[in-house]
Amino acid sequence: MSWMTRLYETYESNESQIGLRSDDEKAVLLPIAHIESSSHIEIIIDRDGNLITARLLSSDEPKIIIPCSEASAGRAGSKPENHPLSDKLQYLAGDYQRYGGSKWFAYNEFKDALLRWTESEFTNDKIKAVYRYINKGTLIEDMVNKSILTLDKDGKLEAKWDKEKFPNAPKISQEDAIVRWRVEISNDMESRLWMDNEVFKSWIDYNFSNMREQGYCNVLNEEVSLISNHPKNIYSRCANAKLISSNDDKGFTFRGRFDKASQAHGVSYEVSQKAHNALKWLINKQGYAEDRKVILTWGVKNTEVPSGQESSSDFLGLGLIEAMDAEGYTGEQMAQALKNKIRGYKSKIDKDDKIIIMNLESATDGRFSIIYYQELMPDEFIDRLEKWHTTCMWEFEYKNRKYIGAPAPMEIAKAIYGDSDSLDIKAKLRVVDRLLSCIVDQYKIPIDIVNSTINKTIRRISYDSDIHDSKKRHEFNKMLSISCALFNKYSKDYKKGEYNVALEKDRRTRDYLYGRLLAVAQSIESYALYETGESRMTNADRLMHRFSEHPFSTWKTIELSLKPYIERLGSKVISKTKILDEIMCLFEAEDFIKDTKLSGEFLLGYHCQRQDFFKSKDSNVNELNETI
Repeated sequence: MSWMTRLYETYESNESQIGLRSDDEKAVLLPIAHIESSSHIEIIIDRDGNLITARLLSSDEPKIIIPCSEASAGRAGSKPENHPLSDKLQYLAGDYQRYGGSKWFAYNEFKDALLRWTESEFTNDKIKAVYRYINKGTLIEDMVNKSILTLDKDGKLEAKWDKEKFPNAPKISQEDAIVRWRVEISNDMESRLWMDNEVFKSWIDYNFSNMREQGYCNVLNEEVSLISNHPKNIYSRCANAKLISSNDDKGFTFRGRFDKASQAHGVSYEVSQKAHNALKWLINKQGYAEDRKVILTWGVKNTEVPSGQESSSDFLGLGLIEAMDAEGYTGEQMAQALKNKIRGYKSKIDKDDKIIIMNLESATDGRFSIIYYQELMPDEFIDRLEKWHTTCMWEFEYKNRKYIGAPAPMEIAKAIYGDSDSLDIKAKLRVVDRLLSCIVDQYKIPIDIVNSTINKTIRRISYDSDIHDSKKRHEFNKMLSISCALFNKYSKDYKKGEYNVALEKDRRTRDYLYGRLLAVAQSIESYALYETGESRMTNADRLMHRFSEHPFSTWKTIELSLKPYIERLGSKVISKTKILDEIMCLFEAEDFIKDTKLSGEFLLGYHCQRQDFFKSKDSNVNELNETI
């Protein structure tokens, strides 16, 4: 269980972060034997357990940290175990049944457990104060008198709070309300028990003193208190899922092999708590989470490292992209800036640290599985990240600024399956999984992914026929850039070839030249339509798919359709017709007349020629490119 060892080490390395949470962060590293919980009612008492006041909390109140036992941390079933201090009314209110409570009544169990804590050597005055108040058994009556809870005409708890009287009330039933405590003691600056480190420590020490099952922990390599009921609620979208479970002692999971689950693999309570708390903290802080999947990348000592799921624009940032665009950086200069940005992480990460990449997925409500795990040294991880971003690169646009880099894995998945959230997210995540191996393990880019993006791109007509629709135009341009980036990566992986992001005017390969021809034809016709104020798709766009299948025969159709436009525009497109002639001269005769299918290389020629027009100083060309 190297993953658990690394999570345990991560917790140990970041103990200074325990309990800390800034106002804009959801992530908090929990103390062991504690969980996060919602809270709905705040009760304030004095050190003798006398009620001072109470208040109803709003529905957007942040979660708090509360103590939990091994049993309550993963509680389920018809008689769930109580938490030690903060919990629902069915545990805390002695008058719960008198006011119509319908759920399992566990007041006595809660009170007895709290009494044992107060009688232990690890107690403190605040815990004793809570017990004194609980022991009165009048919690619901007190909350009714304080107008926190409301009753129906029969004197029973109403199902929910009246929204007119309590507009910001919690969106739960009244009997499911969870209580948190404040104990006012003179000269004690911290009355909030959910923020009090002394209360945290009191419970941790008391909890450890009650553990009886001893065994060999495979992480610590020593005899310690073992755990059998591991925590759940690791990831909010599958809250009941567990990474480790051994509750099938009546089935056939380990019968015949082991007598007890601990014989398969022993894990101490401390290790399990720290590892699971570290994992939850990392997921909330920096995990790439989609649907029921989490991809997590972190350093044991310095947790914040690149995830591998970023696009190059995430590394560069808008400020640097704008600066490079304004200063007219070449493609080579942009690529070098990206390399420098990624390499900069080497100075931020300890060379002896370990970088962990973990892919987790929940296939069912009760199980959370690790489907990918890898450990790398920092320099090795950064080098592999750099290789991905510099081999799967092309020219992209970010907020109307050009940059050179690689798309994010999810952008590639959306390019294949569509950007809508209603489309199959699981299919997209399978693409992300496969690309993760390309980034981290340096596998070759899957050919079917490359072909899928190309096939989606060449169906140009699906991106709408209105050339003035900026959103559709942006979608097509992004799709085109992704296809070019993937084909460039494919060429480097399988053919050891490489393409320049800038137009290669001396490249004479058939597919590249045909792509250039298509771009010139589109440019001429687009300008002609612009001049006459027409808003429709050009023949070059409309016939792109057919052109990719049968370039020679389709080019005849496109070329004939261009003649009226060329004649009408005359000198305005003389530079374009000259480029057409230059491209035709670069063809080998037998290559030109071949009518076989074009590879994705033609999109590279098409894109490069379009970008060359866009960067031209010819004002007519710039006007034209604003429309395509």
